[in-house]
Amino acid sequence: MVSLLPDTRRSTRSAVMAAALAIWLTMSAYAQPSDGEKLIETGHWKKARTIVESRFHQNADDPLANFLLSQIRNAFGDYTSPHALAEKAVALDGRVGKYHRQLAEVLGVEAQHAGPIKLVFLAHQFRGEIDTAISLDPRDVQAQRDLLEYYLVAPGIAGGDVPKAAATAGHIAELDAAEGFLAKARVATFRKQAGATESLLRQAAESQPPSYRALTELAKFYLATEHSNEATAENSGKMLLKLDRGRTDGYAILAQVYAKRGEWSELDAVLAEATEQNPDDMAPWYRAADVLLGSHRDPARVERYLRIYLEHDPEGNEPTLADARQKLALALASKSTSHD
Repeated sequence: MVSLLPDTRRSTRSAVMAAALAIWLTMSAYAQPSDGEKLIETGHWKKARTIVESRFHQNADDPLANFLLSQIRNAFGDYTSPHALAEKAVALDGRVGKYHRQLAEVLGVEAQHAGPIKLVFLAHQFRGEIDTAISLDPRDVQAQRDLLEYYLVAPGIAGGDVPKAAATAGHIAELDAAEGFLAKARVATFRKQAGATESLLRQAAESQPPSYRALTELAKFYLATEHSNEATAENSGKMLLKLDRGRTDGYAILAQVYAKRGEWSELDAVLAEATEQNPDDMAPWYRAADVLLGSHRDPARVERYLRIYLEHDPEGNEPTLADARQKLALALASKSTSHD
């Protein structure tokens, strides 16, 4: 006999499945990085700004747009609006860990310029937001790195604790091998253990799959005067270009190496390719000029490179035009002295 009554069990199962699917789709949307986030991750802040500002103007109550715009404006030196944007992202959707992480990072920037009393207050606020971020997304490596940095630099009264930083580095290693070595290298640097730092950075750079950030950090370590190793820095720069020729770091590293050596044809070639591949970011020109200026070499070349840099708007998180003008003044003074 066929029942004419509705199958309540089937409808209940369907409702449960539909609800589960909706939750899964929502979580997947949060987990997948947006186009803006991908551009930010690869250092293309200007392109990200164009996309995100358009999205924000279409809907000022879009939590993702507020989150991303907070990051972008901070990268371009705006230290006023990022806090309000991050707070709004959290208010619009407090279920997303990275929104709390961004608010914590903005608070951290503010703490760098705060007096002792406000510093402690901001440190406690930072800790609350970063703890929430990690509780919502325990696998967020960037949030874990932020917590590690907090343990290293926060005053003891606000929870600073180097052993806890080391423990956090160990947890990061469980999530990502290369990031784990980088985190441990950061702790070793804080403890002024140069040998351990070098070893850990090498292990990070040798991790598989190759880590762009690890190769960059190793090259920066070897570009520093106190432990200079131009051959390894050059090799890291070339490996970075193999990983992604559209990003600037590899070109900037090679530009510094060739400037140190005075290898002008190689320097000119890498600067030309950098500009062709990523015309939004003239940082390699600035980095080469800075190396030459520090070694008091070829002030005319320094002037030319800095003037090229000054002809463009700086990329996010790169030296400002004011920085370049200051370097140019030094180069002109050096050039004048050399002609006397």
